[in-house]
Amino acid sequence: MNMDRIQIIVGTVNGSAWKAAQAAAAILQALGYGTEVNEEARPQDLLRDPTETILVCCSTTGDGDVPRNIYPVYAALDNEALDLCGRKYGVIALGDRGYPRFAHAGLLLEDALYRSGAMPVGNMLTIDAQVDERPHYTAARWAKDWSEALKC
Repeated sequence: MNMDRIQIIVGTVNGSAWKAAQAAAAILQALGYGTEVNEEARPQDLLRDPTETILVCCSTTGDGDVPRNIYPVYAALDNEALDLCGRKYGVIALGDRGYPRFAHAGLLLEDALYRSGAMPVGNMLTIDAQVDERPHYTAARWAKDWSEALKC
C-alpha cells in the first residue's frame, strides 16, 4: 500500500474549494495516499516534511485575488522565502469565467510554487463555476488521474 503523503492546502471564501479539497482527499486516500486537508496553512507547514507532495486547492476572490486564509502561504512563496526544491505539487483552481481574472489565484500560486523550486505534476485543473455545478466531483475525478501522474 502506498503511504506517500499529500498536504492539501486550501484557499477558500465560501467553501467550494474546501469541498473540492475534501473530495480530492477522499479519492487520494482510497488510492492509498496519506492526506491532510489544511485550511489554515502557514508557510512553515510547507517545510515540515520534504517528502510530502503539496496540492493547492484554491478559489479566486475579488479581482483575481488569493483568499485571505491562504494569503500568508502565497506571500511567503511569492517572496521566494520558502525553498521547495524537489517537492512535487499540483493545483486545483476554482473561478468564474464571468470575471476578468478567471482562476487567477490558482495561477498565482502555481507560479509561486514553481519559482520556489517545486516540480509540477500533471496539469492544473481549472473549475469554472458557470459550467460546473459540482466542483467537488470534478476535483475527485481529476485527483484520480493526477495520482497516476504522481507515480511517475
